[in-house]
Amino acid sequence: MSNLNYTISNGNVYDDIGLDDSAEMKMKAQAVMILSKAITDNGMTQAEAATALGIDQPKISKILRGQFRSLSLDKIFSYLTALDKDINITISEKSEDIGHIHFA
Repeated sequence: MSNLNYTISNGNVYDDIGLDDSAEMKMKAQAVMILSKAITDNGMTQAEAATALGIDQPKISKILRGQFRSLSLDKIFSYLTALDKDINITISEKSEDIGHIHFA
């Protein structure tokens, strides 16, 4: 039987792998998941989504495949609002040792 080495995640894979912008990347990933769901829920093709967002289909394909590092959170939010999503940001005192951002 072999010994397995593992690390328990702190809840942010980007932090786990040591990225300096881990909190921002986690927010972007959560927002892109909502964007992907909005596209799917509307029954849109990537080409239709790209037209609605004012970008080309290859760019939407890259975003949906997780290549969104170069996009700002503001740009992702603009894509969400273009698909009729409201953005609500709530700031409060953190309830644990680590601050959290929640997308619903």
